[in-house]
Amino acid sequence: MSSTEYRFDGLDALEKQLARMIEEEYPEAFKALVIQIAYELQGRVKENTPVKTARLQNSWKVGKIQKRGDEYYIEVYSNVEYAEPVEYGHRTRGGKGFVKGRHMMEISLAEISQRLPAYLQEWLNDFISTHDL
Repeated sequence: MSSTEYRFDGLDALEKQLARMIEEEYPEAFKALVIQIAYELQGRVKENTPVKTARLQNSWKVGKIQKRGDEYYIEVYSNVEYAEPVEYGHRTRGGKGFVKGRHMMEISLAEISQRLPAYLQEWLNDFISTHDL
């Protein structure tokens, strides 16, 4: 599937500052959080993927985490050749009709984004209590 970049927003200034401190002082814990969110996204996109043969549904993978500058990147992707047409829609054979996209990744990202502030707050509370901060 072609690469599309999405960002998760929803952190207020204090949460961002605390997240930055944790990332600097406890980078492995912060990386584990990012990886955990990626696996949650993978689970959501699998659930939202239409099932005909389950090939596409079972093809979703989580890539390796990378740090570029001050940001972490991790890819949730499918190498199935028809993932993009299922996501965005496509013309039918003969070009006379159009099959609407299912937007399984877009919907999954919206679901994760909506839940992210509460998820991060819970993670931060757990982190603070286990690290005596």
